[in-house]
Amino acid sequence: MNKVILVYSDNFKRLDFGFGHPMRGDRYARALEEFEKINLLNDITIINPEIISDNIINLFHTSDYIVKVQEVSKTGQGSFGQEVPSNKGIYDIVLLSVSASVTAADYLLKNNSLYDVAINICGGWHHAFENTGRGFCIFNDIAVVVNYLLKKKNIKKVMVIDYDAHHGDGTQRAFYSNSEVYTISFHQDPLTFYPFKSGHEEEIGTGAGEGFNKNFPLSSMCNDNEFISKINQIPKLIDNFTPEVLVLQMGVDGSKQCTISNMQLTKDAYDYASKLLMDLQKEYNFKVLALGGGGFVHPMLGQNWGVQIKNFIRK
Repeated sequence: MNKVILVYSDNFKRLDFGFGHPMRGDRYARALEEFEKINLLNDITIINPEIISDNIINLFHTSDYIVKVQEVSKTGQGSFGQEVPSNKGIYDIVLLSVSASVTAADYLLKNNSLYDVAINICGGWHHAFENTGRGFCIFNDIAVVVNYLLKKKNIKKVMVIDYDAHHGDGTQRAFYSNSEVYTISFHQDPLTFYPFKSGHEEEIGTGAGEGFNKNFPLSSMCNDNEFISKINQIPKLIDNFTPEVLVLQMGVDGSKQCTISNMQLTKDAYDYASKLLMDLQKEYNFKVLALGGGGFVHPMLGQNWGVQIKNFIRK
């Protein structure tokens, strides 16, 4: 059995962008209720996040932007960037979210760590750039934690796989010229869907990073068969790159039950993808850091995260 840790805080509920907004603070607690229904939590160690310093956020985000988030958070007045409500007090909760991802990474990499997989369902904020928030994302915990792995934990090769319905544009931009990070995104075709301006097949990286970025745009009505046909290219990519750590953005807003996208995926698609990744984890012995990402309809969110986590445990 894989040893799996879930970094979780009841304070995740404070990540709430207001009435009528799909990013509601109850989504994490409601997901845990679904995990309990299928007895997932019996086989998972749950711990609280350890709050990180601004210096860790600064591994990706600029100092000026961090100060801006803090200042806007004090009053709720001002703007973090596109599609990001500026709620009073939001800094503490987004810091908690990034802290949970970094805490998860720490537990994976402790000396003689027992854990093969670490999960932060309040993570996966892949749109934020280094100097601005975008698409519900204020801080990009993926970019922060990958830089943390490279610069603080002596990891040499990280692969990021993202199958949220939206292209992980902030993550792509962060590592576009970096050969130590292989970024792979499966998403609804950006000609038809946010963020519109990135996520095309021809975007393969630049400079030292050329060949280390890969996009799989999916048709707007993508079904399980199309998704799986693209996911089946992962083994070759992992074999060529051999990552030490795989960061998975396991967003489920491509579900046909989640109206934020047009994709038509079922639970079977997420079941297949996560089983494949765990088979590869066993073969190549990399650590897995799994981050929640999108999904805004209940109980679908917890069910589709849950089927993946069940495969992470792998008895």
